[in-house]
Amino acid sequence: MAKTPLQKKPALDRPEIWTSGGQRPPFDLRALGRASLHLSREVVTPLHAWGARSLRLRAERVRDGAGRIPAEKLGRAARFVPSHLRVAAWVQNLAAVLSHASATADRDVLRGNALVAEIRPHLWDRAATAPAEPEPLPPAKGEVPPVVLPEPRILQPDDDPLASIRDDIAAGPETGSAPDPDRPPAPPGPVAEGAIQVSGYLLGWGTTLVALPYGFGRALWLWITGRDLRQIGTDD
Repeated sequence: MAKTPLQKKPALDRPEIWTSGGQRPPFDLRALGRASLHLSREVVTPLHAWGARSLRLRAERVRDGAGRIPAEKLGRAARFVPSHLRVAAWVQNLAAVLSHASATADRDVLRGNALVAEIRPHLWDRAATAPAEPEPLPPAKGEVPPVVLPEPRILQPDDDPLASIRDDIAAGPETGSAPDPDRPPAPPGPVAEGAIQVSGYLLGWGTTLVALPYGFGRALWLWITGRDLRQIGTDD
């Protein structure tokens, strides 16, 4: 008996989703949770990275004098207002916290470490920005370079060679000299670096948990539209 072209063929080699008539992959609660976490980290990571780079640029502008208020306009309140250099250092530390938060939430470890290395350099690190001084030319063979000595200065009767030492003693811990507002602050020490890393770690995971409802909703929508959640976030 001849078979008609419209006759249904036996479903031996067809996928189960076709033979059962369903349009969605099987629901897996563990895969839903993993996909939700993956998608929430995916939305948090670029936000922290953007904030870190923006604050880094802002810190450089403040360091260069953007928004600086002259001391003569502040008057007596100048001693209570932090210098623009210190404010720039604070903004830089906040950018470092955001870079660690982005690296914590990022699935790509190399990309997260690259962002931390991009934001980490100290604002006043002159090793990479200062132009290299030209090396002196070596003396010709058999030629001895001349030695230039400073001319001796004859002390006058009114000169006091210990005046600077006396001034330092007079401005000791009793009087307490005010810090120089034009002196850049030192880079963060080991304790400050540890605090920045821990703060970034907590901020990264905290914002990921806050964004978890968004990841859950998006993962559920992807499953409804036919996406297999078991293929999302398997590398987390």
